[in-house]
Amino acid sequence: MKRLIYIFFAAVILFYSCSEISVDPMPNINGVPVMDILIDHYDYIALLSNKTTDFETYCKFSFEGKLYDAIISSSGAGSRYSDKWAFKIELLDEQTINGLNEFSLSSQTFDQSGFHNVIASHIFRKLGFPVFKSRHVFVKVNGKDQGLYPMIERVEDEFFESRNLKAAELFKLGFDSKFTFRETNNVQFFFEKKIPDDNNFNSLIEFIHAVDTSKSTKLENSLGGFLDIQNYLKYHAAASLINNVDGFTNNFFLWKENPNAPFKIIPWDFDKAFTGSANGSLAGFNQIAVKLFSNDNLLNDYKNLLVYYNENLLNETELFPIIDSTATIIRDAYKRDPYLGKAGYNLDDEIQKLKNYILQRNKFIKENAHAFKGF
Repeated sequence: MKRLIYIFFAAVILFYSCSEISVDPMPNINGVPVMDILIDHYDYIALLSNKTTDFETYCKFSFEGKLYDAIISSSGAGSRYSDKWAFKIELLDEQTINGLNEFSLSSQTFDQSGFHNVIASHIFRKLGFPVFKSRHVFVKVNGKDQGLYPMIERVEDEFFESRNLKAAELFKLGFDSKFTFRETNNVQFFFEKKIPDDNNFNSLIEFIHAVDTSKSTKLENSLGGFLDIQNYLKYHAAASLINNVDGFTNNFFLWKENPNAPFKIIPWDFDKAFTGSANGSLAGFNQIAVKLFSNDNLLNDYKNLLVYYNENLLNETELFPIIDSTATIIRDAYKRDPYLGKAGYNLDDEIQKLKNYILQRNKFIKENAHAFKGF
């Protein structure tokens, strides 16, 4: 109730202080739509002062010729501490944009190219994973350019409903999540329960216990009751393929379609893909992978997946056209971004670095995958 009262008065204040608000005279930057956000001055100061909390306030914004009322807050984890930070937008009055009532404006802190999210989403989508919708937008706040952002669908109830998928439970990994109880592990600290909104972590605890105790020779019958093993191997191979170093103990969801189903994976947040050495690890580390790779058959399954994905997805024919077509769309918005083009980054240089990385990563996996022996 206090939240609703505060939002009401904030909306009234902003309405009268901005009664002359009009739709952005520049609705797009050569194909990238502009999201022009307006926040009361004092509320914006409060938002800036509370970037590391879940402080939220009312805002209005124009987008693609329409005006919207919304609640805005900071978003992300590490990005809250960076100069270009992320936002969560919750539209009011049942409004939607591209079918979304809530979305994130991700700062993509570790991606100076603007392509990591596009490429990774393409790969995971081709592999059959449910992947969030996203598109590039250019964000302004109170008339000041904030830059180029992917507008990203949030993985919540609406995500599943729009895809006719069931979701009995959903857990999101936090920083350095652990899949073992053989060291200190408070699951309520490392994981966030998203669906349903309760404090029942029992199914997650049972899964982690199975990771600890399942015999390597009987994983399909023991651990397989708690985790869709083939689904997880696909995820781990794809995340390792693109060297998404943040995608093994962070940045994915554990999803149960029904209470008795094993967990499946929903990938999330790709700004750290294609980072680190292109000759880096052939498999990101976590306790799930350690257990699975202790079984020779599953280790071979993983290597075969990695080789197949490398041959068919991580190559010039598959990915370079996506990079080139996206570059045509975002080029002018990239130049205008105060943290990218105006900070000295050159889009063509970043494109070439990314293409070189993809080719080098492909070569390294091709030459070394079959010799991989696990951890």
